[in-house]
Amino acid sequence: MGSYVITVPGTVRQPLDETARRALLRVVHGADPEEAGSEVPDLDVLTLDEPEGTFVLRLEVEARDRTEAGEAAVGLAGRAFAAAGYGAEAVSIGTPAVTGIDVG
Repeated sequence: MGSYVITVPGTVRQPLDETARRALLRVVHGADPEEAGSEVPDLDVLTLDEPEGTFVLRLEVEARDRTEAGEAAVGLAGRAFAAAGYGAEAVSIGTPAVTGIDVG
Protein backbone atom coordinates (compact mmCIF):
# COMPACT_ATOMS: atom_id res chain seq x y z
CA MET A 1 0.00 0.00 0.00
CA GLY A 2 1.11 3.51 -0.70
CA SER A 3 -0.12 7.05 -0.41
CA TYR A 4 -0.94 8.65 -3.78
CA VAL A 5 -1.77 12.23 -4.66
CA ILE A 6 -4.26 12.13 -7.51
CA THR A 7 -5.35 15.11 -9.58
CA VAL A 8 -8.96 14.82 -10.70
CA PRO A 9 -10.14 17.39 -13.29
CA GLY A 10 -13.72 18.10 -14.24
CA THR A 11 -16.51 20.54 -14.97
CA VAL A 12 -19.47 21.71 -12.92
CA ARG A 13 -22.63 22.95 -14.62
CA GLN A 14 -23.99 24.97 -11.70
CA PRO A 15 -22.32 27.46 -9.35
CA LEU A 16 -20.45 26.10 -6.34
CA ASP A 17 -21.62 28.33 -3.50
CA GLU A 18 -19.96 28.44 -0.09
CA THR A 19 -22.38 25.91 1.47
CA ALA A 20 -21.76 23.40 -1.34
CA ARG A 21 -18.01 24.01 -1.14
CA ARG A 22 -18.00 23.28 2.62
CA ALA A 23 -20.02 20.09 2.06
CA LEU A 24 -17.62 18.95 -0.65
CA LEU A 25 -14.54 19.66 1.47
CA ARG A 26 -16.11 17.91 4.48
CA VAL A 27 -16.19 14.66 2.47
CA VAL A 28 -12.68 15.16 1.15
CA HIS A 29 -11.17 16.07 4.54
CA GLY A 30 -13.30 13.79 6.71
CA ALA A 31 -16.21 14.29 9.05
CA ASP A 32 -14.30 16.20 11.73
CA PRO A 33 -15.82 19.71 11.74
CA GLU A 34 -12.46 21.12 12.84
CA GLU A 35 -10.95 19.83 9.58
CA ALA A 36 -13.78 20.69 7.17
CA GLY A 37 -12.66 23.43 4.86
CA SER A 38 -9.20 23.62 6.39
CA GLU A 39 -6.22 24.10 4.15
CA VAL A 40 -3.67 21.33 3.95
CA PRO A 41 -0.32 23.17 4.11
CA ASP A 42 1.26 21.50 1.09
CA LEU A 43 -1.86 20.54 -0.89
CA ASP A 44 -4.44 22.92 -2.38
CA VAL A 45 -7.39 20.51 -2.50
CA LEU A 46 -9.79 22.38 -4.77
CA THR A 47 -9.08 24.82 -7.57
CA LEU A 48 -12.16 26.21 -9.31
CA ASP A 49 -12.32 28.44 -12.38
CA GLU A 50 -15.80 29.83 -11.75
CA PRO A 51 -16.50 31.52 -15.08
CA GLU A 52 -15.63 28.34 -16.98
CA GLY A 53 -16.93 25.90 -14.36
CA THR A 54 -13.77 23.81 -14.51
CA PHE A 55 -12.20 22.39 -11.38
CA VAL A 56 -9.23 20.37 -10.22
CA LEU A 57 -9.34 18.28 -7.05
CA ARG A 58 -6.04 17.12 -5.57
CA LEU A 59 -6.75 14.14 -3.36
CA GLU A 60 -4.54 11.92 -1.26
CA VAL A 61 -5.64 8.27 -1.20
CA GLU A 62 -4.19 5.00 0.08
CA ALA A 63 -4.00 2.28 -2.56
CA ARG A 64 -2.03 -0.73 -3.77
CA ASP A 65 -1.26 0.73 -7.19
CA ARG A 66 -1.88 3.65 -9.58
CA THR A 67 -5.05 2.15 -11.04
CA GLU A 68 -6.64 1.55 -7.65
CA ALA A 69 -5.58 5.04 -6.53
CA GLY A 70 -7.21 6.67 -9.56
CA GLU A 71 -10.42 4.71 -9.01
CA ALA A 72 -10.46 5.64 -5.32
CA ALA A 73 -9.94 9.33 -6.12
CA VAL A 74 -12.71 9.39 -8.74
CA GLY A 75 -15.04 7.65 -6.27
CA LEU A 76 -14.16 10.15 -3.55
CA ALA A 77 -14.72 13.07 -5.94
CA GLY A 78 -18.11 11.67 -6.91
CA ARG A 79 -19.16 11.25 -3.27
CA ALA A 80 -17.93 14.75 -2.43
CA PHE A 81 -19.93 16.36 -5.23
CA ALA A 82 -23.01 14.28 -4.34
CA ALA A 83 -22.74 15.50 -0.73
CA ALA A 84 -22.57 19.05 -2.09
CA GLY A 85 -25.88 18.50 -3.91
CA TYR A 86 -24.56 17.82 -7.41
CA GLY A 87 -26.19 15.02 -9.39
CA ALA A 88 -24.51 13.14 -12.22
CA GLU A 89 -25.90 15.65 -14.75
CA ALA A 90 -24.40 18.61 -12.89
CA VAL A 91 -20.76 17.49 -12.77
CA SER A 92 -18.41 15.76 -15.19
CA ILE A 93 -15.37 14.09 -13.69
CA GLY A 94 -12.38 13.68 -15.97
CA THR A 95 -9.52 11.21 -16.10
CA PRO A 96 -7.42 11.18 -12.93
CA ALA A 97 -3.65 11.59 -13.00
CA VAL A 98 -1.11 10.48 -10.41
CA THR A 99 0.87 13.54 -9.31
CA GLY A 100 2.65 12.11 -6.27
CA ILE A 101 3.51 8.76 -4.67
CA ASP A 102 4.82 7.87 -1.22
CA VAL A 103 5.24 4.13 -0.87
CA GLY A 104 7.06 4.70 2.42
